[in-house]
Amino acid sequence: MVETLNNSSNTEPRTVRVWRFLDGKPGHEKQTLGLTEALSDSVTVVVRDFDVRMPGTWCSEIKARLQKRRGIHDRPDLIVGAGHATHWPMLMTRIFCGGRTVLLMSPSLPVRFFDLVFVPRHDHRREAVNLIETLGVIGPMKPTEKDPGAGLILLGGANRHFEWRDERVLQQVQSLIRENPEISWTIFDSRRTPESMMKTLTALADVEYMNCRDSASDSLATRLSSAIQVWVTADSVSMLYEALTAGAVVGVIELPLKRPERSNKLTRGLVDLRETNRIQLFNEGPRLIMHHHVPEAMSEGRRCADIVLERLFFVA
Repeated sequence: MVETLNNSSNTEPRTVRVWRFLDGKPGHEKQTLGLTEALSDSVTVVVRDFDVRMPGTWCSEIKARLQKRRGIHDRPDLIVGAGHATHWPMLMTRIFCGGRTVLLMSPSLPVRFFDLVFVPRHDHRREAVNLIETLGVIGPMKPTEKDPGAGLILLGGANRHFEWRDERVLQQVQSLIRENPEISWTIFDSRRTPESMMKTLTALADVEYMNCRDSASDSLATRLSSAIQVWVTADSVSMLYEALTAGAVVGVIELPLKRPERSNKLTRGLVDLRETNRIQLFNEGPRLIMHHHVPEAMSEGRRCADIVLERLFFVA
């Protein structure tokens, strides 16, 4: 798939050809989409997608270049990916097809193998000249005008760091609905939400329940763009940062840790966000304080895109 992202107000004539490597995981795809869309604010971006689960797609490009065929696609300027399965395909493509590699995660290979690596600050990676820390994960959401009466509750599920207890989550959800009667609530579950919780959610009154298996793929993004406040379960890091990036005021539905005596990257991220007043925890009350400043996380995609252009293409 080839897609051109263009900014009509852009005065820089350069076109950046991006080959985007996907592993089939929506969270990873959102990160790469967030970066490419942010890049298109400054330069014209032509995007080609490669699914690493189908080796023939990217291997055929390498084979074509080794055979020096005529009429093959332009070489990539930028090779972008997220997910461990994308690492070797990205590196092999750079060797044979050219381009610079940008990875949006903490890699399982040495950081020096990639040209730029963007890593959430809570991952606590060792410093390197090509490693950039981000406030959470990059996403495609952008702040828009909010509906003061719209609220979302986003639920995760089974997770290696937190214990999921239906009754505890339900108590917090019911309290949010009861204590915020002026808000029209919509609940979204996820692929990890237990079946037992789904059955309970369908019986809730005064709330709209959206099952991820039956909802349109863009339903959550559409609701996030307009919701004034969003509550997210502690395990759902990706959804939490999407809500912050969308410019909502965000609260966290708390879950017990499986190992309270040990810190993990999810709890470190939550602590960091709380200390900087970007989120509110449920134990502080079920009503969000609506005078929070605009979350810094909204600009992470833009900031990372600027770093890519400045360091790899010398575009200021």
